[in-house]
Amino acid sequence: MELSPVEKIKNAGVVGAGGAGFPTYVKLSSKVDTIIVNGVECEPLIHVDKQLIEKDLERMYRGLKIAAQVTGAKRLIVALKHKNKEALENLENFHQKYNDFEIFTLDNFYPAGDEQVLVNEVTGQIVPEGGIPLNVGAVVINVETLINVAEAINGQNVIYKFVTVNGEVANPGTFKVPVGTPISVLINACGGTASNSVKAIDGGPMTGRLVDIATHAVTKTTKAILVLPEDNIVIVQKSRQISVQMKRAQAICLSCRMCTDLCPRYLLGHDLFPDELMKRMYKKEITPENIANFDYAYLCCDCGLCELYSCVVDLSARSIFNYLKTELGKAGIKNPHNRSDLEVNEFKEVRKVPVSRLIKRLEIDRYASHAELTDFDAGLVTEVKLFLSQHVGTPAVPVVGEGDAVTEGMVIAGIPEEKLGANIHASISGKVKQVSDKYIIITR
Repeated sequence: MELSPVEKIKNAGVVGAGGAGFPTYVKLSSKVDTIIVNGVECEPLIHVDKQLIEKDLERMYRGLKIAAQVTGAKRLIVALKHKNKEALENLENFHQKYNDFEIFTLDNFYPAGDEQVLVNEVTGQIVPEGGIPLNVGAVVINVETLINVAEAINGQNVIYKFVTVNGEVANPGTFKVPVGTPISVLINACGGTASNSVKAIDGGPMTGRLVDIATHAVTKTTKAILVLPEDNIVIVQKSRQISVQMKRAQAICLSCRMCTDLCPRYLLGHDLFPDELMKRMYKKEITPENIANFDYAYLCCDCGLCELYSCVVDLSARSIFNYLKTELGKAGIKNPHNRSDLEVNEFKEVRKVPVSRLIKRLEIDRYASHAELTDFDAGLVTEVKLFLSQHVGTPAVPVVGEGDAVTEGMVIAGIPEEKLGANIHASISGKVKQVSDKYIIITR
């Protein structure tokens, strides 16, 4: 019996090819009015999606049509920034032949690619507090994910990932690599680094996370590997322990309110006031007994503007919000905020943060503004580390054992029964070297 498109997408292990990695089969199981293709790529130094629009638009379009078919969406919109001239020109030329979608362009501000910000920019609607685009009849899906959707219908499982490598490397580039490729191999493919005093980030400078160059590997959500000096402001901020962040907030907050005035969720009308949180830190009002009073932490979108741009004394409301989310979860306190009667702040348009200013604040303006899509020799990858949790939901469960022979594309870990998750497939042929509760290692 022929599998449905959604079942094929599920079996192929397709998840959002960036961000949290929400399983795509779940996202496409709902009926919606609008699909927005997120080609905005608002984080600096990442170039994957615009390059795929330039080089692989046909497959993206096929994925978009499949997504429209299964969701019933009638309005299809491809969103990207004005500044990406080559991608925009290619899209406009393609649109002359296939005119069943719209093109929407945005200015170069951060975080233009945030789902809720993008929905508001494109449709004028506001996603409710604590909600998702589905609440306003929309699905947001990025370019690479749609390519994976198109491939899934043809029986191709997700075993490759497009990754930009940028920063302190000799020759920045964007590569198509097997999922599980050690990031050290990617860095070496770029000619290595000029200094040993560097650290790596999986993702963009704003929302990415620090990773160990020696042990980390590419996941299905890895959009970029950024290599930055240890004393770069981004690395310094991400390296601080939460205990230090909280003590600093108690000592030096100026109550200037800039963190709130530039907060994307506040500007969309959400009841989120980072400056009020910092004032309470100053007054030492956060205790285990009253943590429920801070459930508005759930509204934070983790964009990092308060931490890396807004604060003139280098404090991090984001870190404290993330700490509070964890503690609220431990206490069994769920997000009670769900207002839908929202109004955009009257100053939203003039408070958009230009990326040209952001990169100077982050001390990354000297790095490559366009890392070319470059051929990658997959033969360089003799071993892959495939994490069991590289998606939203429950970690995949291994279905292979140490010493087993596997072939490229074979399922090596599956979705637990009746759980949200994603299948993991062998990205190279070889032998299973190690199976742990965190990952599976395969060697050629």
